[in-house]
Amino acid sequence: MLRSRSGLLVVGMLLAIVAIAALSLWDVRRRFADSMDDFGKHQERLARGMASNIEVRMAGAGCRPEADIKNALLGLEKFEQPGAFVALLWPPNAPGFVTTAGKPAPRDLLKDAIQEGRGYVRLAPEVAEVLGLPRRAAVAGLAHFKEAEGCIFRIAVVASALRASERAERAGWRALLGVVVAAGAVLILGGVALHWQRQELRMQQALAVEEARRRREAELERASRAATLGTLAMGITHELSTPLGIITARAEQLITRLQNDERAAHGVGVIQAQAERMGQVIRGILTLVRDQAPIKDRLSPADVCHGAMGLVRHRFAEMDIELRFDTMPAALLPLLRGDQRLLEQALVNLLLNACDACPSSGSGDGQVELRVRSSEKQVLFSVTDNGVGISEEDAARAMEPFFTTKPVGKGAGLGLAVTHEIVKSHRGTLRIGPRPEGGTCAEIALPQAEENGCND
Repeated sequence: MLRSRSGLLVVGMLLAIVAIAALSLWDVRRRFADSMDDFGKHQERLARGMASNIEVRMAGAGCRPEADIKNALLGLEKFEQPGAFVALLWPPNAPGFVTTAGKPAPRDLLKDAIQEGRGYVRLAPEVAEVLGLPRRAAVAGLAHFKEAEGCIFRIAVVASALRASERAERAGWRALLGVVVAAGAVLILGGVALHWQRQELRMQQALAVEEARRRREAELERASRAATLGTLAMGITHELSTPLGIITARAEQLITRLQNDERAAHGVGVIQAQAERMGQVIRGILTLVRDQAPIKDRLSPADVCHGAMGLVRHRFAEMDIELRFDTMPAALLPLLRGDQRLLEQALVNLLLNACDACPSSGSGDGQVELRVRSSEKQVLFSVTDNGVGISEEDAARAMEPFFTTKPVGKGAGLGLAVTHEIVKSHRGTLRIGPRPEGGTCAEIALPQAEENGCND
């Protein structure tokens, strides 16, 4: 794009220079034409003056062709200046003009101008040279007078337009100088503009390189995190598949033996349900590791919250920490699309972290609140606690795999990393930070399900 802009700038500069040159040439020609008009009017006045002078000298002498022509030529000869000023006479009944020496001028010279009644006419350099003037443009002033007998004498005063040409030449040089100065200014400004464009291109290239580097680093980071979580998930699957299979098989055996003990049968059913849930969560995490889209069921945010709270309520009771739930009316809360088991697990991880951050067991001062709201086509889940809080530096690294602020043996640093991957797979965002009044706030923002049910 910048290259095309540079090309357009160069074309614009050339067009500007051509336009300036054309305007200057037009101005020079206009001034030269005005000068020639002024010079032609001067020649016309001069011709009329000479005609009046000769007419006075010949007055009362009658129409004597030979004598009159001789007297007229003598009168004109006094005004001539060889090489600069030529006088011509067209006697009565003659075919054309003659010089003061009596020689005929070029045939049909000024005949058209006389017929048109013009007072002056511009002559070509070739005609001026034939009349003995410099090979330059010349101007002929025209006049005539009549004797008492009606004999008509025509006079032409031809002079070289040397001064007008010199003025035009000086004007041309001035115009050329103006064009050079203007072209220089255009080139300088254009060069500066091209330099800025090159600088902008270099900056854009540098930004593009930096952006590409950041993308590669982000891709490497995602690949590393995926590899870490994948390795972990594979290991968990391998290590837990056999115990889960054994637990499920033994639970089925116990069900058949405890049919008469309703309470024991209920306990075995709970064991089976939780084993099945563990299997679903593991399979969901494996789906994320394989970069597959999670299940997109239409879900109620309140149901997700209740499911997560039901899984951690016993932990809060053991720690003597209060767990609160705050939600909008069900009719105002939009639906989600996603995997309920994975979303419940994401909230479970946040709730357990909040529980661990609260005051120690038995104090009764710990409080954790789970809130759900809707805002700008999003559903917001927030988990807040009044625990020890988190620093900005630790919050920035909280979602890194194996990063933890808990004591050794209390946490592996994978809960938030897994939660982050679950939220990302649902096209949401996870934010963690300290609260101004103390404690920590973790917020999940997920897109609402579109009304047509096609939010894929």
